[in-house]
Amino acid sequence: MAGTSLDLVLVRHGVTDWNENGRLLGRTPIAINQRGRKQAEAVAAALVGLPVRRIFVSPQRRTQETAEPIAQALGASVATEPALDEVWLGERWQGKTFDEIRHDPDIWHVLRDPTYACDVIEPACAVRDRVVAFVETLRAHHEPEIVVLVSHGDPLRVLVCHYLGMPLGAFRALTISNGSVSTLRFEKLGPSLRVLNYLPAAGSLKTVAP
Repeated sequence: MAGTSLDLVLVRHGVTDWNENGRLLGRTPIAINQRGRKQAEAVAAALVGLPVRRIFVSPQRRTQETAEPIAQALGASVATEPALDEVWLGERWQGKTFDEIRHDPDIWHVLRDPTYACDVIEPACAVRDRVVAFVETLRAHHEPEIVVLVSHGDPLRVLVCHYLGMPLGAFRALTISNGSVSTLRFEKLGPSLRVLNYLPAAGSLKTVAP
């Protein structure tokens, strides 16, 4: 992965009890569970050997806990980055399952149109603007570098969707699972997706990334 201006390793946080119960997390300060910790450790093992100096992580507890074994394994510094935060949810939805909010008309508007604005969820276009703005600051760094971003499902899907030139409304077609690794490479000819939704076991990411 060396020799390019920027490689992004995109890690979604390990699973939580709320993920397993189908509850919308939003910015609830919930921890990863035992399976989530094992996922984080597997990601760390998979990334060993990559020359990563910097890890940026969402402010949420679950991403911070996921980043800990990765930083230890790589000997990399960790910085909290608000642009990588989870989608904001209002009290009407946060902590609820889909069945509990299925009669709320706003949920159907959001599912049909990710740019729909209401008082209960951050629009996908706002999520895109913040994550892309942050990545563009990383791209302005002219030395070849590999950077790890530890974030959440929707922000990472929106990010990948943008750099692939896909319509924003298509971001939900991308699968980025808890404990997964995806990679974006930025070269002179433009960005390319090298790995999507890799769920690591023992071994190195270099075995699946060109």
